[in-house]
This record gives sequence, C-alpha cells and structure tokens, in this order.
Amino acid sequence: MILITHSQLVPNETEIINTLFEKGLEVLHLRKPEATVLQLHGFLSKIDQQFHSRIMIHSHYELLETFQLKGLHFTEKSKGQIRSYDEVRCTKSLAIHELSDLKCVDNTINYVFLSPLFPSVSKVGYSKHWNFDRLRAELSSPRTFKIVALGGVTLDNIKQVTELGFDDFAVLGSIWEPVKAGCSLSQIIEIFNRFKYEK
Repeated sequence: MILITHSQLVPNETEIINTLFEKGLEVLHLRKPEATVLQLHGFLSKIDQQFHSRIMIHSHYELLETFQLKGLHFTEKSKGQIRSYDEVRCTKSLAIHELSDLKCVDNTINYVFLSPLFPSVSKVGYSKHWNFDRLRAELSSPRTFKIVALGGVTLDNIKQVTELGFDDFAVLGSIWEPVKAGCSLSQIIEIFNRFKYEK
C-alpha cells in the first residue's frame, strides 16, 4: 500500500504520516506541486528520520540526497527528465494514464501508477472508462516493472483491484478526505488498518 499526500497542506499532516509509518505504511509519495523547495524541506524535517527511506518525492528532486529519500516520481510534466537521472541510484516511479503507455516505460522505472482506475475520491468528476477484461489481460503480461492502481481506490473496491491483477495500490482521498472532514487520528488509523487487512 502506497499513500500519496494531498496536494495542499492538511492539518496535522506530518503527525498523521509519522503515525501511519509507525503502523506499517510502506511507501509515502510526497506530492505538493505548488510547494517551494524550502516548504518541502520544512515538511520533510517534521517526518521522523527513520522513515525518510520510505518517501518518494514528486518535485524538487535535489532533496533526494539531502534527506536520503527512497526515490523519485516522474509526472506527466517531469517524465522528460527521466534520462537525466540514469546515474542516480534510487527507486523510480512514473505516472501513466493509458494501457498503450505500458509499452513505452523506460527501463529504469521500478513501478508505474496507472490512473484513474475508478472515479477519484478527491477530484470530483475525474474518472476514466476502462475495459476491465482488456485491463486484466494486460496486467497478466510479464514486464520488468510493477503496476500500481491509483484513483478512487476505496475499501469498497479494493478486492476488485486485487482481482484485476495489480501489483499494489495507492490511496489519497480515502485517507485525506476523512482527515479534512475532521476524523480523529484513531479513526484514520482504523481506515488505514482496514486497507492493510484487505490487501
């Protein structure tokens, strides 16, 4: 299970992240597209150092070495830079939105996010129609990288994600929307634990 941060700052965000790491969160994707390098530096400084090696960063890649992070995520905007980081030893991930893109993934990429699988929880109206039979067949093909489900992954459809053959899944709105709605830390931990159990 991968957790992606909300694009905006969320109340008690780093406290929640530290707690979820303590509860077994495997990977966090730090995605704050509007944040400056100083803001991201401050954000990372509030996350316990022992968890830095589980964090993938989406921007300001120079922070990779500063904090000894897990790796780099390449977005639609930054994927042209992949080759510039050939010599950088770290985990690398990529965002894709079409099955045809799976045939063009650079051989340095460790995993891709395929999205949006279901209607987004955090972005109203953001969805895509998939042919699930074709998707299942494509996911069963051998490849050198893993494919992670992203977009609208909830406790109600997590079993379908597994049945389709994804290697892993990522959540965003299923965690952060309850936080924004005022759920307590213990309630967020309960949601997180249910995702872990369902996986």
